[in-house]
Amino acid sequence: MLRLLLWLFRGGSQDENNVKTLQERVRRMERELLQHREGGNKTLEKAMHRREQEAIEPTNCFKKTGRVSDIRGDHIVVDKVYFVPKSMLKSCIGSEDIEENTRLSFLAFRKIDAESGESTVKVVKIESVVDEIWTPDGMAAKQAGWGAEANPATVYYQRNTRREPGRVIDKEGNVVTVETDSGGPFSVDMDKTRMSFVPMLGDYVTLDCLVQMDQEFVDLKGEVLEVLAIEPSRTVNGTGKISTVDPRGGEIFAVSGKYVYQSECLTDSYRPSVGDTVTFQAIENEQVQMRCLSVQLVAAVVQNGGPRGTPENSRDRPSPADGREELWKDKQGMTIAGNFEVNLKSIGETVERTITVKNESKTRQKILEAKPMNKRNSLVTLKSPAGCAQLILFPGETAEYVFSISADSFFGRHREAWIWMFAGKFQIGRSFCVNIGETGTTEDGEADGHADVEPSAPVYNAKQKQLQQKLAALNMRRELNTARIVPGQAMAKKPNFVAATISMYNVPTELFDLVLTAQSSSELMRILGQPPYCLDEPLSARTYMRRFDHCIYLEEIHQCIAFRQHDIERGHFRREDNFMALHVPNIIEARPSLVVGDVLNATAPWSQEGNEMPPVYQGIIHKVLQNRVLVKFDPTFHARYNGESYRITFSYSRGSYRKMHHAIAKVKAIMGPEYLFPDAIATREPSLNVRLNARDELVLLGDASGTRVDKVLPWQNPNLNHYQKAAIMNVLRGETRPMPYVIFGPPGTGKTMTTVELIHQLALNAPDCRLIVATPSNSAAYLITERLAMAGVLAPGDFIRLVSSNQVERELIPEHLAPYCATVDIAEDRCSLGEVLITESGLRMKCQAKHIGRHRVTISTCSAIGTLMQLRFPHNHFTHVIIDEAGQSVEPDTLIPLTQINRIVGSVTLVGDPKQLGPTVLSYEARDYGFNVSLMERLLNTARPYGIDRQRFPDTFGYDPRLVTKLCINYRSTPSVLALYSDIFYDSQLLPEQNTVEDFTLLTTLHEILNVKRPTADYGFFFCGIDGTNKQSPDSPSWFNPAEACMVHKIVERLFRCGYNPNEIGIVTPYVMQAKTIRHIFKAASLESPKVGSVEEFQGQERRIMIVSTVRSSRALITQDKGAVIGFISAPKRVNVAISRAKVALVVIGNPKLLGIDRIWVQVLRRAVDNDTYVGCTLGESLRSAIQTGAPLL
Repeated sequence: MLRLLLWLFRGGSQDENNVKTLQERVRRMERELLQHREGGNKTLEKAMHRREQEAIEPTNCFKKTGRVSDIRGDHIVVDKVYFVPKSMLKSCIGSEDIEENTRLSFLAFRKIDAESGESTVKVVKIESVVDEIWTPDGMAAKQAGWGAEANPATVYYQRNTRREPGRVIDKEGNVVTVETDSGGPFSVDMDKTRMSFVPMLGDYVTLDCLVQMDQEFVDLKGEVLEVLAIEPSRTVNGTGKISTVDPRGGEIFAVSGKYVYQSECLTDSYRPSVGDTVTFQAIENEQVQMRCLSVQLVAAVVQNGGPRGTPENSRDRPSPADGREELWKDKQGMTIAGNFEVNLKSIGETVERTITVKNESKTRQKILEAKPMNKRNSLVTLKSPAGCAQLILFPGETAEYVFSISADSFFGRHREAWIWMFAGKFQIGRSFCVNIGETGTTEDGEADGHADVEPSAPVYNAKQKQLQQKLAALNMRRELNTARIVPGQAMAKKPNFVAATISMYNVPTELFDLVLTAQSSSELMRILGQPPYCLDEPLSARTYMRRFDHCIYLEEIHQCIAFRQHDIERGHFRREDNFMALHVPNIIEARPSLVVGDVLNATAPWSQEGNEMPPVYQGIIHKVLQNRVLVKFDPTFHARYNGESYRITFSYSRGSYRKMHHAIAKVKAIMGPEYLFPDAIATREPSLNVRLNARDELVLLGDASGTRVDKVLPWQNPNLNHYQKAAIMNVLRGETRPMPYVIFGPPGTGKTMTTVELIHQLALNAPDCRLIVATPSNSAAYLITERLAMAGVLAPGDFIRLVSSNQVERELIPEHLAPYCATVDIAEDRCSLGEVLITESGLRMKCQAKHIGRHRVTISTCSAIGTLMQLRFPHNHFTHVIIDEAGQSVEPDTLIPLTQINRIVGSVTLVGDPKQLGPTVLSYEARDYGFNVSLMERLLNTARPYGIDRQRFPDTFGYDPRLVTKLCINYRSTPSVLALYSDIFYDSQLLPEQNTVEDFTLLTTLHEILNVKRPTADYGFFFCGIDGTNKQSPDSPSWFNPAEACMVHKIVERLFRCGYNPNEIGIVTPYVMQAKTIRHIFKAASLESPKVGSVEEFQGQERRIMIVSTVRSSRALITQDKGAVIGFISAPKRVNVAISRAKVALVVIGNPKLLGIDRIWVQVLRRAVDNDTYVGCTLGESLRSAIQTGAPLL
């Protein structure tokens, strides 16, 4: 405007005639300018007024002025309310001499807890020191009127979010410091900040920030109020090969570059070897460029041990290695012939073989010597001539060598090579193949007649059997959907009214038909990954219910398919009391098993009059006996039945599946999605303010006022170690509730002992608590009940064990525990049919909610606890949930007990070991979508607060003690046995309770039985190599190995002779047929058999002597076992359980040439070889190389 006026004046001086006109224009423009200014001022005033009006409305972000009311060690207090760290004052001018009553202008942020409603105020920044220090000069100035103005009004700001890239420059305790481009470094509390990974020094990250919206900034970005989350700035997923390995980590080479990994990011107990192919997830890091967050094995590097499925006729000589193929060929006219195949039926048998050496050349040849390639534990002995005898053969002459072959110690196939050395510096080798005890027998004692499956296809066609069962399931569903159903008589009348009903959650028909009619598993997985199922989407809070609902559906469909093994094409009933009895073959051993409450569908094979579909009579199973079931049909069926045959199908009870569906929806609604996917820690005041003192005593701390002094709470079990006590103390404090607390207990570390002591401490010291103790199995629930009863700390009325009707009808309740057990009546009190019934054994039947809910401790399986979901209890009735063996439950099953608590007062403790046996899942598709991963394992592997951070928590194996305690003192095994599974599966962290071997007598006996050549008998792990044959019956997918079974019998028989009894010995084998074979051998020998069972049957048990028979001996068929749900050869969790049951001695019997293809078994073999406790069949050169390098065979 001024430039315009100047130009006008200059123009007017050039033309004096227009001065008046120009002056008039100037006056007019001045008036317009004045009006414009006045209008602008009014607009500005309106804007300022509007801003003031907006600022008056309180928000959680505000700027105000206050006075320093107190100065303490590392912080000051403003207005007796706001705490300001002294470190925040460094950047403020005049802050070095701050005293009390100094006025400070500061920016603060109020945060309100969504659950409790409590608010906390955090001072974000000191804006300025408002007035001078209160010195005499300052006082005089104030009296003169300087700085006498009142405190400015509080100014409120809106908030917004933004993302700030940065780099981690420091990490100390639970605080990481991140340097960003837009401001000073930010200190971030990892407990209070969402993050999906554990940040390390140098990581490039992105901060999700809550910021002040300030009009004074052009981009409206004010100060950072709070860091909400930390995420990697860039994540790289790739595949590469391990290039370097050291105890703390190593490097991965990929096409895109090199990636550094640390040992804690390895998954599934993976021990890397150079050359392994792995998948990884990595982030950018300033120090190492790319740092891996997780590394998973895809394919282990292999040693070339020859082609798979080696033909049987090539077994007469060792596999060629190191260019030694020429050794086995005749050469320079010298030939060696004879029968090198030797079959011996039993130990102690001896045969002779004559081998002829002939000179077919035209010149004289000289034999220098004949010697074995491996002199140790040789079965073949040269009788004549002496091995060192030198013989001269003229053309056409022969020499005979007589060998004696004895079945000395070990069954199976043995290969022993002998070499003839000739003058002229050439040699010829031959290999004896000795078969000992390879003619198996059936249970009838006759020749087995089972197929030797090497290298032919298996006798049992699992794929064809499954197709037949799918077709049968499809036909049954169609029949039940169209036929007239005549229901049977239920075990008890359904209640008319219940407090809460559980929906049916029927499997969608289209999904059922899809699974039953899919052409292949790959086609089924492709469809399930697409809409409407979308199961390929990552598991998250959004996809949680859809993923697990469909996994439960898939598992139920597979249950329906597997149930077809019980169907009977033609069956007839026999009257037995008020029941109809039906003979069902193999009813005890079949899986899935029939239980009380399952339904039997009987359909007449003939048509009704008028070609109507025959009705389907449904019978309810009331009893399951040794070889038959007792059922009740409609009374008319009982009256009319006259011995006719019916087509029989079975339907399972759907109660457990419905409970899991119901629990998923209820827990997500009650606890919130963030409970299932924790990414930050919200600490609370301790439920019970206890600590461990220097003597590991549990001390209840007094209050600050002195009204309550410190009090020592006595341990009910004084034998607990420090780690067990620390776990109990942390659960009692409950600072991170309702987040689940994990007690990670490897084998033999006293998980059950810890659980029982935790129950005692809660019941004794928290008067308002009411506990639910849930387990995945009835045996585990009975064990907890038994320990509580034996301890005597709680009176019988303080705890109760809820049992199902199946346990009652099958008489599975231990007699001495019956007084502590009860069944539940879900009817509402006013609709109940009667009072509680007490049997002669003390078992209480039909207990109602008013009786069930009054005990301090309620014990049951996770599924049976689901019955409580149909009862009405007051709010916050149950306060604590403890889940024992939590690693064995599928996640929805674990959620069932969690429905009884809420996030305000609820406390959850998961006790178990995710590296031992996990949940049993039948559906391959459900397993592929993670249904076989327990809640405990998922939290430890994927939830950042439960992850390992060794830098932050060096004294607790990297785990945050507020969330996880890892037990590490082993009470079970001697050091030599413990070291085996501790090194392979637990990073060598397990410590033996005793550092000395406790049973030299037993170890000496085993050294003698197995012919172990060690200077001292002080080592308890043995590997007995048996090159046997795995066989299979046409009607069973299970395998057995006669040679291994005979070897087991031999070892146990010798132990019996030395005074050991069956209760001290356990025999683990992964196959039912092998268990039957072993039992039959003991029965035929009139010997009492030790316990012989699967890995599952020995979970949680221990024996002084454990013998493991791995059975499999054919490499050609390993990949065909998926249909039989075996997975023993390459299942780390099964191997872990199998080798961790022994207290003093462990004997593994197996084929090293097969087990050598697996990375875990190679480590097991190496332990035996390095300690000279490997015995049995000869190890080839390639296998020995694989054992030494740790790289499995091809």
